[in-house]
Amino acid sequence: MTAAEWRSIVEGWDEQLKALRLAPVQDIRTTLEMTLAALSSLLTGDPVPFVGLWSRADDVTVVGGFGGFERGWQRVKANTESAAARFVNGRLLDVELVTLGASASGDLAFSVWIERAEVSVAGRNGPAPLMVRATHIFRREDDSWRLIHRHGDQVAERRS
Repeated sequence: MTAAEWRSIVEGWDEQLKALRLAPVQDIRTTLEMTLAALSSLLTGDPVPFVGLWSRADDVTVVGGFGGFERGWQRVKANTESAAARFVNGRLLDVELVTLGASASGDLAFSVWIERAEVSVAGRNGPAPLMVRATHIFRREDDSWRLIHRHGDQVAERRS
């Protein structure tokens, strides 16, 4: 997915972003754009941009799409690198926003979305669709938003 494509996804979120009275809209929007770009890179096997989103604090957590969970910066970093190493030439197709929010203090923000991608996983034949239900929690640290939790799990396509 190109930068223009993931930016167009975020443009459709303006109404929910405006509802965040406690956090500047552009601030959260930029964070979400960075998250989409990092996710797009992760699916190609490059963990560096996604690792860059994380807080370096000991309280960060991940519940990953490949199973298991980790707590603490070093373990979360290793989990992210391990996940990226499984992907080869993947591409993000779409992200459907479910909800956005912010805490009463204004120092926490979250997103819940559905990620749709086409991925090639090491050791498996050919590309396959991947749909992940993902929750991200961000904390304001030094005037920027840092990822402190990601929970992603595979989900079947919703039937009409």
